[in-house]
Amino acid sequence: MPLTIRFARREDLEALFAVESASFPPEQGADRETIRRRLSAYPGHILAAVEGETLVGHIMGPVIAVPYIEDPMFGDEGCHSEDHPHQAVFSLAVLPKARGRGIGGRLLAAMAELARRQGRQSVTLTCLREKVPYYARFGYEDRGVGASVHGGVPWHNMVLPLGAEKEVQDEDHP
Repeated sequence: MPLTIRFARREDLEALFAVESASFPPEQGADRETIRRRLSAYPGHILAAVEGETLVGHIMGPVIAVPYIEDPMFGDEGCHSEDHPHQAVFSLAVLPKARGRGIGGRLLAAMAELARRQGRQSVTLTCLREKVPYYARFGYEDRGVGASVHGGVPWHNMVLPLGAEKEVQDEDHP
């Protein structure tokens, strides 16, 4: 069945929550109400991977002012502004039965492409130490253990630089 990546919709709330719950322990994952607030605050930054009628994965996060995610941001939709330079990823999640087929990579690529089109400087996320090699495969740089202790564990800051600085050509030099 072909995979489609599209913007998540409000009616996807239960499916998004199911994927999130299957992917993270409760202290690390977003609860239903948090996902509902995120859908309202930044719907253009939540992508859903869908096979047929089944939502099998998602990636979500606000656009933030600073290059690294800070713990208070997870519960504060106000950290998002379209004027900020960094696309954050609060959650990349794929249903266990759909893992190992490249869905996470496709979601990461789709979010990076969205951020590039919007002129962002980077895509930033945090991950557990054992996930560092996974994100490095997609060009993310490990910037070391950050200040985040979300869910009671240390997290690595991972950054995908986008080189979003716009090239300005001198009129005399094509």
